Amino acid sequence: MEGGFQTDEVYLIMAMGILTMLALSLALVLFFYKSQRRLLQEKMIAQQSELQYQEKLLYNNILTQEKERKRIAKDLHDDIGSKLNVIFLNMHRIERAAKESPPILDMVSDINQVINITIDTTRRISHDLLPPTLDNFGLIEAVKELCETYQKSDSVNVLLEVKQNDGRLVDKTTELNLFRIIQELISNSIKHGEAEQISIDLWLGSENLKLEYRDNGKGFDLAKLDDKKGLGTQNMESRVKMMGGKMNIQSSMGEGILVRVSAEV
Repeated sequence: MEGGFQTDEVYLIMAMGILTMLALSLALVLFFYKSQRRLLQEKMIAQQSELQYQEKLLYNNILTQEKERKRIAKDLHDDIGSKLNVIFLNMHRIERAAKESPPILDMVSDINQVINITIDTTRRISHDLLPPTLDNFGLIEAVKELCETYQKSDSVNVLLEVKQNDGRLVDKTTELNLFRIIQELISNSIKHGEAEQISIDLWLGSENLKLEYRDNGKGFDLAKLDDKKGLGTQNMESRVKMMGGKMNIQSSMGEGILVRVSAEV
């Protein structure tokens, strides 16, 4: 009987030992799982924080860029532009005073021509930096003017179709962001895509806006876009996020590009 009790005690001790080892193993597995989960969560939080930091940097860069554009445009128009006009008027005074001297008149004529070209260039740069049409008349009129400017160059055919126009947006920053996106897209189509045909469809509703942009350029491999995003593309993405919108890009080699942007207003 004593031997039987001892055997039962041994089995009981062994069973308890096995259960203890299983419990410890399970505790170790749970601890490891929770540790890995916590590390993964911390990594995701760190990545999210880094992403938010990068987005904030881009937002700040865009805001700083717009402020600098506004300042430069104002300086060009108010300071340099006005001084060029004063020089131009003074050259007319010299021209009147030198009626009897053909060599001086020829020189004045050459200088006036250079001044006129410089005034036109200054106005164009100032206009590109901060289009007064956008501020005064809104997005649709500004995009029309932009398209007409490229149309006159005869290098590309730009077609604009306004599918819906419920009037100006309350948020002028959204208007500016969408205008800059269209500017960047046209620039990319001409410089990189070598497009000859561009079509822009705009829906400007009271509750949402939509842009559909196409060109017949060279296109690109969409799979490589994430690996090699230029500053222009990053700025466009940041502007879309600032609008609280979405952007979808479709392209392939030799097939041009299709870009869709939508946002609630």
